[in-house]
Amino acid sequence: MEFLNPMAGFLAALAAPIILFYILKVRLRQENVSTILFWRQVFEERRTRSLWRRLRRILSLIVSLAFLSLLVTAALNPAFTSQKRESRTVIIVDNSASMNARESATTATTRLDLAKAELSRYLAGTDTVRQTAIITAGGEPQVAAGFADHLGTLRKKAAEIPPTDCPTELDKAIELARRLTANEPDSVVLVYTDGGAKNLEKYLSAKDVRFVPVGKPLDNVAITQFQPRRSLGDAVGYEILAEVANFSETKTECRLEIDRDGTPVDVIPLSLEPNQTITRIVRSAGEQGGVLKASLKKTGTQEPLDAFPLDDTALAILPSRPVQKILFYGETDFFLGYVLQAQPNIELTVLTECPAIVPNDSVLIVHRTVPTTIPKGNVFIIDPQNDSDFCAVGESIESPLAANEDKESSLMRFVHLTNVLIPGAKRLTLRFAEANNESGHSANADAEDKTNVEFSVLASTPEEYPIYLRWQTPDRKTLLFSGDLKRGDLALRTAFPIMISNALNDFRGSGGEMEKTYSTAEPITVSFSSSRDAASGAFPKSVALKQINAERSETQNSKPPLFPVKSGRVSLGTAPRCGLWEITASEENSPPIQQIACNLANAEESNLRSAPESFYLQNAQNVTRVAAGRPIWFWLVIIAVVFTSVEWFLCQRRWID
Repeated sequence: MEFLNPMAGFLAALAAPIILFYILKVRLRQENVSTILFWRQVFEERRTRSLWRRLRRILSLIVSLAFLSLLVTAALNPAFTSQKRESRTVIIVDNSASMNARESATTATTRLDLAKAELSRYLAGTDTVRQTAIITAGGEPQVAAGFADHLGTLRKKAAEIPPTDCPTELDKAIELARRLTANEPDSVVLVYTDGGAKNLEKYLSAKDVRFVPVGKPLDNVAITQFQPRRSLGDAVGYEILAEVANFSETKTECRLEIDRDGTPVDVIPLSLEPNQTITRIVRSAGEQGGVLKASLKKTGTQEPLDAFPLDDTALAILPSRPVQKILFYGETDFFLGYVLQAQPNIELTVLTECPAIVPNDSVLIVHRTVPTTIPKGNVFIIDPQNDSDFCAVGESIESPLAANEDKESSLMRFVHLTNVLIPGAKRLTLRFAEANNESGHSANADAEDKTNVEFSVLASTPEEYPIYLRWQTPDRKTLLFSGDLKRGDLALRTAFPIMISNALNDFRGSGGEMEKTYSTAEPITVSFSSSRDAASGAFPKSVALKQINAERSETQNSKPPLFPVKSGRVSLGTAPRCGLWEITASEENSPPIQQIACNLANAEESNLRSAPESFYLQNAQNVTRVAAGRPIWFWLVIIAVVFTSVEWFLCQRRWID
């Protein structure tokens, strides 16, 4: 036997006044009477029953002391030590995104609030000596409370469980709970969830798992995808892919509002049939970047659409497109000049002298007349006619037919040069790239640091003579195309302006690709751009991920963890909240390096009707006493009440004084 509240033993001192009251005798009052004849008869009768009277007083004292003993023992909270070792309970609380859904659009009580309240009632009615642990299942399972038998500790840890925007990982949480209760035959796993999890049915029949259904099925409309990207053909244009799903049993009328930094972009009316998913592509233009926001609203009002506002809003980062400065040096060409002038969002300047260094925001295009020393920076060489420190120009290729292409490169996106004749292509001997020993056509690489050189052939002839190639070092990026634009039909093909556009986008650092919008289920991996790092001088050693304007600020005052950067890449794990996040260097007061948008974008979490019908058949009777019966103190209080009733009955019957 073990007492969980030994301080209550001091209550036994109340026995002293009870015994004192029974020992004290009432002083008899003297009165003058006319005769004692009748009083003698009364005293004789009392003398014959004095022994029974003493026994009745002792019986009354014993009943009173027994009542006090029961109450004191109940306050001590006794428990059998063997009961403490027999079995354990692991409680899983689902704090995933769907548990943030409200029971209705007019109440602030969420499913997680209901789960905490139900768990508090369970802890109040169960045996506190049973070892109990609490695990959360929102995102990667975490142990919120280790095994403990103190009711106050368990209640505190349960109340501190925070909401998250992560998908539920109920499978992993149940497996973790089973590992924690290994070799405990009577152990049990209690799961407080709304049923929105994969493979739920396989656990409904498990003997060691009991479910407590939280909430009820709700209709919901959600934004399941929201992703912008810059247009491939328009330097200032962009496209937005939006996907909206109706997880309801009725038809829903709503509208999708899209704005950029508070400026309206588009309003799309939607009519969704039950369980229908629709996709819309919105096209707009603007060189300025910003934060795109999509919101679902009721038709004709500004009220929230449903009881789950988390998936009614989505954010995305639109990259900016600053004006790109083009510096042209060399012989003018009719086709090349018009292609450059047709490029949007550029500023074209014709130079008479080649600069020694190309500014970071500019691109130098060299046509035919190549300087002896190629400037540092972004340089695009077209149809070189003389040698330079980059390459030596040899004789013309006899059959300059493009045969091999690098389809994986963004520079060759939508560019098809296969079987296209490139007249005027020359044999090139590269001086700053590693020689290709197998082809034998690229000779002697320079002794400059080759570990930082990136070299690739984008197009070549059947004999593997390079026609279009790319070469990059930390301080320069160079493209070279060998071919006479005045000969052949390449300048008349659509491939040529697309090739120029891809090259300018590559120099700009964006080839029309997206600024990826993450969901709370996706691990975040960021590659820092070489142009950005060349400007700053080096990669940061470590970075931190912080949320911007977080509404729920449980971790706002805590220092965010640091993530190491390796080879310009960093893995940041998953974001626990929806919203905007910024990546900052580990140094204090360092400016943000990059912003990231994170949305729910999870159809399984948005579907608030996904739980099977058998899940809702679970009831409180299956779990309220599954861990243990009534605690010992409960039965002691019941016995004390019975003793009090017995004493009152005997007193009323005058069996005791």
